[in-house]
Amino acid sequence: MEITYEEFEPFCKWKREPNSDTLEIHLPGKILKKRLEIAGFKRQQLRVQLSSSGNLVISGERESDSDGKKGNRFRREFKVSNEIEANQIRAQFCSGILYVIMPKRSTAEAAGVDVKASTMNWSKRLAMEIIVAVSSAVAVG
Repeated sequence: MEITYEEFEPFCKWKREPNSDTLEIHLPGKILKKRLEIAGFKRQQLRVQLSSSGNLVISGERESDSDGKKGNRFRREFKVSNEIEANQIRAQFCSGILYVIMPKRSTAEAAGVDVKASTMNWSKRLAMEIIVAVSSAVAVG
């Protein structure tokens, strides 16, 4: 039996903070007439992936009727900033909202600067300036 899917676009909201970005994806439930309860997505019906091109791909699909002939599904794609620590992205699903938490790198890491190398270059530059100053003082002196 083939399921007919109705595509939908869930409401998404960003929460930007200094140390992380959080994407909230609101997934609607459906009131079942017979049982008078809300049937929404389950965690197993959702996928959060990071594509090889660096995009965050979030998708989900579920059956929407008891006969298993109709369903709902969605797929959203977001570009992940280079300041995000990609291997530490995590997701939580609670009360119909999927939270995708994306920790940020430190500012130097996000800019692609090696902190140790930067400190070392600064130390070398300072040492060179001291050598030049001492050499100049000796030459004049």
